[in-house]
Amino acid sequence: MAIYLWTLYHCYMTLLVPSAPACSKTRILASARAELNAQGILGLRVSEVARRADTSITLIYRYFTDRDGLLARVLGDMYDEFRITFQNKVEHWLEITEEITIEQFVYLMPNPAEETKHARDFRLQVLAIALENTELHKRIKHVTQESHEWMKTTIEASRHKLPEQDRNFDARFLTLIMFNVMFVYFDLVDDKISADDYRAMLTNQIRNSALVSS
Repeated sequence: MAIYLWTLYHCYMTLLVPSAPACSKTRILASARAELNAQGILGLRVSEVARRADTSITLIYRYFTDRDGLLARVLGDMYDEFRITFQNKVEHWLEITEEITIEQFVYLMPNPAEETKHARDFRLQVLAIALENTELHKRIKHVTQESHEWMKTTIEASRHKLPEQDRNFDARFLTLIMFNVMFVYFDLVDDKISADDYRAMLTNQIRNSALVSS
């Protein structure tokens, strides 16, 4: 967080000095995102990122070491933003809701029939790249561990809002769904489950886990 705030401060201070150049690192990151959106992960070229950012390849490598370093930073940021968006959505809903049901909570969970193919493809590509990109792997692992801890904490803090008969559900079931089911094969089969059927199945499984745990 301190590094992020310092970067923002540095970029702001350059605006106060007429002769100072714009924050090149910020331009490079924005340019890399634009290149990823246009060409995809495999199609990203450092030379094109430099052209879009109006800077040099040498400066990009000074900041990020190489192409893998640039990808680790940009893809890691984008992956983390997906996590933050989801968590903010859940936390806001829980904050304004005094009583909840399992059915309502399930509506917040990822659903294979409603998640876009683009989102699935992006996540799978990032994880595939992370197998060979050490820095990206470290970043994704850190983000995932933070997400896992957040989910366990959020579940425990919200149990009292559920009907008494549903409060003892096994939290491991939800973490299993969230961190092990990625809908990898959803686009490869013709017999797809509907959004409503998926929610009903998930609700029943969560409720059954409460019965087993009690």
